[in-house]
Amino acid sequence: MAKWMAAVTAMAVLPCAAQWRLVHEENFASGAPLDTSYWSIETGMHRNREAQYYLPDNVRVANGMLTIEARRQEVPNAAYKPGSRSWRTEKRTAQYTSGSLAAKQPLHFGRVEVVARGPSGAGVWPAIWLLHESAGVYGEIDLFEAVGKHPDTTFAGVHWGSEPRTRQHRNSSLLLPKFENNWHTHVLEWTPQRIAVTVDGRPVFSFDPSDAARPGHDPLRKPMHLRINLALGGSWGGPIDDSKLPARLDIASVRVWRWEPESLAAIEPPTIPSRLRAPGPSAPAALTAQTDADPGGAGVPGSGPPALSDAPAPAPRWGR
Repeated sequence: MAKWMAAVTAMAVLPCAAQWRLVHEENFASGAPLDTSYWSIETGMHRNREAQYYLPDNVRVANGMLTIEARRQEVPNAAYKPGSRSWRTEKRTAQYTSGSLAAKQPLHFGRVEVVARGPSGAGVWPAIWLLHESAGVYGEIDLFEAVGKHPDTTFAGVHWGSEPRTRQHRNSSLLLPKFENNWHTHVLEWTPQRIAVTVDGRPVFSFDPSDAARPGHDPLRKPMHLRINLALGGSWGGPIDDSKLPARLDIASVRVWRWEPESLAAIEPPTIPSRLRAPGPSAPAALTAQTDADPGGAGVPGSGPPALSDAPAPAPRWGR
């Protein structure tokens, strides 16, 4: 026993090729509420001429998952200004509501792993992303985006630039049959040398942050806040199919690791077991799609979120 413990201790302090420290974890299957010390919940209309008004009531934890729900629902616009020409303030009411989360503390390089199940239908626009926004500097990393007008497709990419009209973009997409309404594991690994995104262990996007840098500006190496939201319509979402509402973005778990290159105690992050990475006809019942009878998965045997394993597994490797 003593020899075994000594071996385990030795392995724990050995430096790894990629070093990470777990700094936040939420497994909603445990029944724990949303960690409001970590997350803030947005209110109002914010981006991309989207149709929804964000409300805290559209974010809930139930049935072993975090659910962000988009609804056809008329609500007053608190920012309304008579005579305004801004899309955020010109309307007295909004016709749709949804939910949006933003991490209170920034991440400066790290690994993000989210197990999620997105909706289908024209106009839906779920996203998991990181944002840095300050005077003259804008940097964005999209870990996951999907739009209903492009079924069975997941998108990932980066955006940077001081002004919206001159902002630059690099992105990629992956076509996955039966992608919507099924559980998938989305992973971002972000270091000073590489931004890399996978879904269910499959590479989707990679980028060198140096390619976005110029003298005095390094937008993709700035601290960023993690965000999870479900938008409707807007500049990319397009026309909304009301018959598909309410729509739901379900989250089974969120794990965040900080990149610590100098830490000898850093360990490889545990990842979702391989049996949960590639949902398909032979996947376990925990990964079955939502049903018309119960779109949220409640009360349907085997339709809840996948169970997570604490056993460590090798993380994806990315080199220049």
